[in-house]
Parts: sequence; C-alpha cells; structure tokens
Amino acid sequence: MPPDERKQGFAILASTSVSYFVENFIRTAPSALMPILIEELGLTHGLGGLLVSSYFFLYALMQVPSGVLSDALGPRRTILGFTVFTIVGVFIFYLGHRLEILLVAQLLIGLGTSVFYINAVKIVSTWFSSGRRASAIGVLSATSGLGNFFAYIGFPLAMRLAWGWRGLYLLCSLLLVASFAANLFILRDRPHSEELDVPRRSPSIGRSFVRVIGERRMYPYLLGFVFSSFSWVFMSWLPQFLVDTRGFSYIDAGLVSSVATIMGIPGCILIGLISDHLKRRKLPLVAFSLAYTCLLAGFLALPGWMPLPLFAAVAACIGFSVSLWVLSFSMVPETLPPDMAGMGLGLLNGIGNLAFSLVAPVYGFLVDSSGSYLTSNAMLILGGVLMTVVYALFTRETYGGVGEP
Repeated sequence: MPPDERKQGFAILASTSVSYFVENFIRTAPSALMPILIEELGLTHGLGGLLVSSYFFLYALMQVPSGVLSDALGPRRTILGFTVFTIVGVFIFYLGHRLEILLVAQLLIGLGTSVFYINAVKIVSTWFSSGRRASAIGVLSATSGLGNFFAYIGFPLAMRLAWGWRGLYLLCSLLLVASFAANLFILRDRPHSEELDVPRRSPSIGRSFVRVIGERRMYPYLLGFVFSSFSWVFMSWLPQFLVDTRGFSYIDAGLVSSVATIMGIPGCILIGLISDHLKRRKLPLVAFSLAYTCLLAGFLALPGWMPLPLFAAVAACIGFSVSLWVLSFSMVPETLPPDMAGMGLGLLNGIGNLAFSLVAPVYGFLVDSSGSYLTSNAMLILGGVLMTVVYALFTRETYGGVGEP
C-alpha cells in the first residue's frame, strides 16, 4: 500500500476509534446512572432495567440488516447516515426528564449505533494489510472498554464536582458531533488502488440466513452467546447492586464498575493472543467461561465489610474473563464458509444483544417482586454454568477451520 494510503488508513482508524469510544460511553450511560435515575425519576428496578435494555431492542434486530446495508450503500454512507439517529437520540436523552422520553432516546441511539461496529471493521479491514489488520481491529474494539470505563467513573466524579450528569453527557454528545464531522471528511470505503475492483455479487439476505440457520455447528455458539449475555446484565446492574446491598457510595460503586470494564481492554487482546499461541479455541473458551462463573459466585458472596480493593480486584478479574466473547467471533468465521461468515457474525451479535435486552429488565423485575437480589443473582450464576456446559460439551475445535485459506 502506498505511504499516502497507509497514512489515510491510520487516520480512518483514529476517527472510527473516537466514534466507537463515544458510542460506548453513551451506551453505558444509563447503567452508570442507574442509582441517580432511579432516585431522580422515581423508577422501580424493573423500569430501570427496561431503560437500560431498550437500547438493545433495535440494536439487536439491526445486526443482520447492517451487513446488507453495508453491501448496498457502502460502509461510509451507512455509518454517516445512521449516526444522525444517534445524534438526535443523545440530545433527546440529555433534555429528557421523563421515562417515556428517555426510552424514545434509547431506541434512537440503539438504532443509530447498531450498524457502526460491523461497518467500521469492514472499512478498517480494507485499509490495513493482513499483517496489521488484526491489530487495527483490536485497537478499534478496545475503545469500547475505554468508553465504558469513562462512563462508570466519569458520572460519579461529575456528580461530586457539581457538574451534574447532564453536563458530562452534553460534553460527550458534542464530541459525537465532532467525530461525525471528522468521519464525513476522513472515511473512504477503500483505497484508490482498489476502487476499480468489481465487488462479488452477494447472495440474498434470505438465502444467506437460511443457510446459516441450517448449519447445526452454529447452534452451540448461538446458545453459548445467549448465556454469555448474562454477564453483560451483571455489569449493567453492578453499580446499583453495590449501592443497595453493600452500602457503597455512588462513587465507590462507580470505581468498582469502571475497574471491571477497563479490564475488558487487555482481556480482548490477551485472550486472543493466548488462543493463537495455543493454536486452540475451545480450551481457552471453556477455561475462561469456568473462571468467570466461579469469580461471579465469589464476588456475589463478598460481604459489604470487606475492603474496597478486594471488590475491585475480583471485579477486574471478572471483566477480564468475560472478554472470552472475542473467541466466538473468531470461531464463527473458522466454522462457516467465507460467503456465510458475515451473516453468521451478524446473527451471533444480534441474538446476544436481544437476549440481554430481555434478561436485563427481568433481573430488575425479580428484585422488585422478591425484595432482594438473591433470585436475580442466582439466574446470572445459572447462566454462567450453562454457558460453560454448552461450550465444554457441544462446541468443536475450530482453529484452522474452513474459513482459513
């Protein structure tokens, strides 16, 4: 690749990474603000869970269509067009003072951000050679953990500094507008040297979907990913759980939650490196699933009088271990033929987010109905156990599979 195009590739990576950071900050905001919003709006735990999960309703449903839009419009137009929905949604959320308004905002934000990751990966993959492609995608993916971290630690600090949560939210909303302007001028679907390439005709969405659903080897990944989404529910409810049951202050709960999310950055990178070094996918997948389940049970058993650093340390290990999801996204392309891999990845991501959107409010409703977190947390531990069992008994080793040239 010529030097000018290489520089353009790094500029595209930087621009998309900033956008992905802001999007994940905004996505995590309702979870990080749960204690504040429950008090400010007088919400029940069930309605709080509904507010968090409403983001994922349209987000999950759009995972498969986002790939189709990418082929029809190109990644650049798809990203820019849908970012407009995100911008409108974040300003509605910033101005909203009623649950109904915030729910509408969450739906718009979920719709707007739903297409970003897949299309950003497609652009980055085009602009980086095979020797740097995985590293570039890793950098892009790691900014999600950074956005989550700043949400969990930023809002408690903003409240303590008397900015109010809306001040910090507005600041990130303006950063989103700035990143949209940068993407408008920086993003290009492919380098000049590849613009004359004739794209291969893609099969219809219906035919691709039927082929993927008919592939039985996908079932363990889909079922395991459904149970892995229970870990996202835990991370979303973690601040409120610590405030309600362990007597943590809002800022201490935010600190523990932010430590858990920041460990997702090295987790995504190192778990992938471990798998590549071992030349095995299933062993680390099962090992980290089991580690997560044991760590979760241990964390939920910690009494409130234990020191804060211990809560933070166990939460950090949980955040690292739940990064095992990156292996699923490696195993699907190694299981399916190349012309089915995109649909398989979209279906995997969609079904996981859809499961989260259903389980998160159920978690809150169980807290409201029982008056404690015991039943809700037992559900999360059961999800971890079932995830481990599915991965251990029903998945196959895929390293060097059919997706490899």
